[in-house]
Amino acid sequence: MSSETTQFASYLFSLHQLALKHQFRFGVFLQGTQEWNYSLIQHWLKDSNSNTAFQVGGDAFEGVRYAPFNKGQQLLGQECDLLICDLSTGWDANSFSAALGTLIGGGILLVLGANTFSANPAEVWLKKALENLIVMSPDILPSLPSVSSEAHKIDYSQQQLAVDNIVKVVTGHRKRPLILTADRGRGKSSALGMAAAKLISERNIRIVVTAPSLASVSPVFHFAQKLLVGSSGQKGLVEYEHSSLRFIAPDELLRSRLDCDLLLVDEAAALPLPMLKEMVSCYHRAVFSSTIHGYEGCGRGFSLKFQSWLKDVRPEMKLQNMTQPIRWSQGDPLEAWHRESFLLDFDFQPISVEVSVDALQFSWVTKKNLLDDPALLHSIFSLLVNAHYQTSPSDLFHLLGDEKVSVYIATHQDVLVGCILSVEEGALDKALIEDIQLGKRRPKGHLSPITIANQLGIAEAAVAKSQRIMRIAVHPDVQNKNIGYELVRHFALQNACDYLSTSFGASTALVNFWRKCGFQTIKVGSQRDQASGCYSVLMVKGENVDWLTLAKQRHAQHFDFELSDSLQAMEPNLVKTLLSENLCSDTRPPIALVHNYTLGGSNYESAAVWLRSFALSIGEVQVTTLSDLFVSKVVQRLSWKECAERHQLTGRKQVEANIRKELLILIDDLQCKPGW
Repeated sequence: MSSETTQFASYLFSLHQLALKHQFRFGVFLQGTQEWNYSLIQHWLKDSNSNTAFQVGGDAFEGVRYAPFNKGQQLLGQECDLLICDLSTGWDANSFSAALGTLIGGGILLVLGANTFSANPAEVWLKKALENLIVMSPDILPSLPSVSSEAHKIDYSQQQLAVDNIVKVVTGHRKRPLILTADRGRGKSSALGMAAAKLISERNIRIVVTAPSLASVSPVFHFAQKLLVGSSGQKGLVEYEHSSLRFIAPDELLRSRLDCDLLLVDEAAALPLPMLKEMVSCYHRAVFSSTIHGYEGCGRGFSLKFQSWLKDVRPEMKLQNMTQPIRWSQGDPLEAWHRESFLLDFDFQPISVEVSVDALQFSWVTKKNLLDDPALLHSIFSLLVNAHYQTSPSDLFHLLGDEKVSVYIATHQDVLVGCILSVEEGALDKALIEDIQLGKRRPKGHLSPITIANQLGIAEAAVAKSQRIMRIAVHPDVQNKNIGYELVRHFALQNACDYLSTSFGASTALVNFWRKCGFQTIKVGSQRDQASGCYSVLMVKGENVDWLTLAKQRHAQHFDFELSDSLQAMEPNLVKTLLSENLCSDTRPPIALVHNYTLGGSNYESAAVWLRSFALSIGEVQVTTLSDLFVSKVVQRLSWKECAERHQLTGRKQVEANIRKELLILIDDLQCKPGW
C-alpha cells in the first residue's frame, strides 16, 4: 500500500478511536476509484481491531458477514462495529436502514460505489445525502469531526425500567396494560426478550408474542433464548421446562382466543385499532410496544387514538417512552444523518389559521420541485407517514425515483394541508394481458389493471390508461373539513386517464369515504393483509367505463359466495357496509315462509336459504341496520357455537331467539313499504 493510502488508513484508525471514546458512530463516503476504495478497505480489515464486520452489496470482502444489497434485513438481531455498504450492485433503502441498525457505538460505516449513479431524482437525493457524511477520496483527506471533549456513556436505566414494568404486568393487578414506545436502537425488542426470560426463569408461564410479522420480533426470541440457558427453540418458539414463549399471528390470535398468561404485542402501531381494542378486551395482562418515530407504524394513530382510548377503558394503564439509545450514545452523528436524509422526523408545524375549503389551491408537484425544495418534500412525506402505517424507507426513494408516480397537493395560504400520491397504470398490450389472465406473467406494478383482468376476467381494464391513488393524507389539524373529498374531486378533474382506482385495507369509514368520492367496490380480497389485519378492497371511479357494470355484477356474486366461505371472519359492520353496495339477490324470497319461521313454524335449516335471500333483498339502507349477530349467522353462516361465542350468548337457543325477534321487526317495517 502506498504511503498516501496509509495516510487514509491511519485517518480511519483515528476516527475509530474517536468513535470508541464517545460511543458514537461515524459514516464515511468513499469517492475514490473502485481499486482505491477496495485497497483501503482491505487494509483496514487487515490491520484494524474491528471485531465484527458486515457488508451489504458489492463483491464480498474476505472475513466479512455478507448480505446482498436488498437483503440487509438478514442481519437484524446482530451487531457489528464496521458496516460496508457497496452501492455498485444496487440500492435498497429498507435493506440499508436495517443494516445500519446493527452498527453499534464506536462503529464506522463505509459507503462506496456511488460513482455509477444516474440523474434519477432518487439517486440525486441519495448522493446529496451521502455528501453530508465524512467524504474521503485520493484528493480529500478530511479533518476529524469536532466532538465535545466530554466522553459519552450508554445508559441502560430506561431499558431496565422497561423490563421491570413488563414483569409487573404479570405480577401486579389484572387489566393494567403497559404501552412501551421507543425510537429505533432504544432496546425495546431486547427488553421484551429479557423480561420474557426473567418471567420464564422464575415461574411456569405461557407468553404469547404477536406482531405484523415473525421477522419483526426475531430479536425478542433471540434475547430470550440467549438468557435461558438450556432452553430449546425453533422459529417463533422458545421452550424452557414448563414454560414457553410463542409467536402467534394477530388474526390467528383473535380467532383462536389462545389462552396465555402474558401477551406481548410488538409494533402495535402497524395493527388496526379494532384489532388492538379486541386484544385489550380478550387479554387482561398485555404489553403494547411500538416504534413511534422512524417508519415502523409511524405511531400517530397508535399514540393518539389508541392510547387515549386505552386510558378510558383501562385507567390504571402505564405508559413508558424509551428515549435513551443503548446501541450508541445520545447525540450519535450517524443517527442524526439517517433521520435527516430519510425524513424520519415528521413532527408537524401546527396550522393555526382557519382553513376554508373554498380557499384551497390544488397543484401537481414535479420531482424537480421536490429536489429544489426539500422542506416541501419533508412536509409531503410527513403527511404520508402520519396517515399510513405501512410506510417504509424505500417509499421515499420510490416517490422520487419512479417516473410513473405523481404527487398532487392542496395548500392554504402556501401551507400544505393535504396530498395524494398516485401511480400511472394500464395501457398494457394484448399479448401481455392474455398471459396475465392465464397466470403466466405478472409484471411489476399495475395492481388494479392486473387484478381486474386476472380475477374478474375483464381485459379492457388493462388496455385502458388509469391512475391508482396509492395514498391520500390530510394534515391532522384540519381533518374532518372535507379536504380529502375536495382533493380527490380536483385530482379526478385534472386527470385525463380512462378511470381512477384505489386499493386499501378496508374499514367501514374508509369504504364510505371513497364511496362519497364516487368510487365503487369491484373486488374484496379473500385473506387479511398480514401487516394490517384488514381485508383489501379495490374500488374504481370512471364516468364512461363500459366494463364497470359487468365488474360490479361479477364482484357482487363473488362477494356473496365468499361471505359464507373465506370471508366468514370479516367484521359484521364492514360486511353490512360492503353489502349495501353489492346486493346481488334479484329474486324475492317467499316472505310467508320467512314469517312462519319467525313464529316457530319451521326449523332454521329448512328456512336458512330464504332468510339469507331475504337479507340480501331488503335494500341498501335496511341492510346496514341488520344486527352483527344476524350478519354472522344468516349472511356469513357461522356455526351456532361461533355465533354464541362472538356475541356473548349462551348457545343456539339464545342466538335463534334473537334472530327471530329481529326478523319480525324487519318484516313489520318492510310491509309498510311499497312493493312488499
